[in-house]
Amino acid sequence: MTKKILIIGSGFNALATAHFLKNKNYDIKILFERNPKGVLGSVKIENESFDLGYQFFDGLDQESEKFIRNMFSNEDLYNFKYGASTYSNSFLYEDHAIPYWNSYGKMFVIKAFIFYLINFLKSFFTKDEEKINNLSDLFSQLPPNIRHVVSKGCEKHYQVSPHELETVANEMSTFTNFRQTLFNDSISNFLKRNSHFFDKHLASRRKSNYNLDNISLYPKGKNMEFITDKLIEKLKNQGVIFEQCNFDEINMIPFLDHVQFNNEKFNQILVTTSLSNIQRLFKINLEKTYEHYISQVFIYFTVKKIDFKFQYTQINDLDLYCSRISNCSLYSKITGENNHILIAEIPLTNDNKLWNDDNKLIDIAWNEIIKSGVVKNEIKYKTAKVLKVAKTFPVPKINFFDFLNETNLNLKKKFSGNINMIGQGIFTRHKFVKELINKFK
Repeated sequence: MTKKILIIGSGFNALATAHFLKNKNYDIKILFERNPKGVLGSVKIENESFDLGYQFFDGLDQESEKFIRNMFSNEDLYNFKYGASTYSNSFLYEDHAIPYWNSYGKMFVIKAFIFYLINFLKSFFTKDEEKINNLSDLFSQLPPNIRHVVSKGCEKHYQVSPHELETVANEMSTFTNFRQTLFNDSISNFLKRNSHFFDKHLASRRKSNYNLDNISLYPKGKNMEFITDKLIEKLKNQGVIFEQCNFDEINMIPFLDHVQFNNEKFNQILVTTSLSNIQRLFKINLEKTYEHYISQVFIYFTVKKIDFKFQYTQINDLDLYCSRISNCSLYSKITGENNHILIAEIPLTNDNKLWNDDNKLIDIAWNEIIKSGVVKNEIKYKTAKVLKVAKTFPVPKINFFDFLNETNLNLKKKFSGNINMIGQGIFTRHKFVKELINKFK
């Protein structure tokens, strides 16, 4: 008898899991709550569909590239490689996404390097490392001048203090990255090659580091929803069932060799949704939260022509509202009226007075697009559309992994190992693919 598997979740994680296991000839059902596409949906601009913010398959290695190309039947997935720039302290630095501290002046860099040099020398005499309990503890290993800016950047991007977050949150924003850019690529790479300490603490541009793969995939001239719809259609044709359900109303009955859901027997249930949804699914500790959801405003501008070579600019500047500006038409498409699309992202809580002031948000975003150098001062936008999302992605709060591990153990015990969680605490598609492959070898 063919093994039956129920996947609970949506978006890339659920669809990737279904694709992978369907190729192993399992019977698959996907249980989702709102939309099976998740953030791989779209927004309409002049009757054309565009991504919900920046949705590249980036940071891939060769193994995950092969997986994703196969998953989407290639669908003309184009390798744009790495195409980012960073705007820090009124300075645009190319081919980089994290803060460029040289923009703060030579003395800023010298002070930071002296701090690292002292700690490098100390490392020869002591091996004791400070216990790290949260993101703020991790930031304590940064030079004080960088620590101050990065902590403020954390509050800007995540809308919460680093004291409240797990250390892995540093991977979820370029502003909170642990490795820092103090020097040009040649100096940084020399130090990194010759010292584990400096390799841990210093960054260089991806294009200068030949040990890193430089793969970023996108369906050129289309959008993510296009290939996601194709994938869902393919999965349905392969017999994968999609079912919508309110997670608060789900009831699963454990048996020794299966789990029963809605009078159906499943050999295994794989949960790819967030930890907060898992709490709802299994009615676990509902009074506490272990994830902090970022609320954001996305502003879509139509412009007659954009002459900017980067896929996106990461705004690592405390004086600006925007966190990222994407040049969508470089890799996606133009509108029916031949307009190019720029997307400005602003982290903003819904209790901020700006949340309900669309005109002000548009003015702020456009002025920052000009200020960051994405467009020239004389260029005017034609239309602007504001999209507000109260919950975009979750950032893990302290005790996230303790609760995750405890929950996983309890579910395995209660359901005789027939329920497994996958993907929680993993925040890139590349890493999720790696976990999926390793889990089901």
